[in-house]
Amino acid sequence: MNTARQRTLLAVGLVLLLLALVIGWGLGGGNGQPTAATPETKATYATKAASAPATRTPSGLPVCTSVPAEVHDAVAAVRANGPYLRPRDDGGTFGNRERLLPAKPGGYYREYTVKAPGERFPGPRRLVTGGQSKLGAEPAVWFYTADHYESFCELHV
Repeated sequence: MNTARQRTLLAVGLVLLLLALVIGWGLGGGNGQPTAATPETKATYATKAASAPATRTPSGLPVCTSVPAEVHDAVAAVRANGPYLRPRDDGGTFGNRERLLPAKPGGYYREYTVKAPGERFPGPRRLVTGGQSKLGAEPAVWFYTADHYESFCELHV
């Protein structure tokens, strides 16, 4: 009972749907991240916008100018040696495979999960510390990533 007009409309609708999916995927970087501006992405944009040479640190990374409140909870957990969001993983060695942090010997960096409301656990937020002699010791440097190691800023706590 399908007429030629109905088949044409169906084909046009499918093409438009596929086009919308491809465009949305391209804007999101193809990494499954949402494309809408959320408070988290706004904070990330603020951090990236603040990366002018005057706001750079000795590490060469921008200073974190705006971070979610949950970052402060993670900092407190690091300083108290817990409780951590992911006790089996938090405090583990961060390998710096992306090479975005200053080059240091293996084992220098540790990573911790930062709660990300509205994201599927554990989410993309991480705190990376450096120079801790042991868990619970005060780190020499603190870094934050809102996008799962794609970019970092130096956190001054």
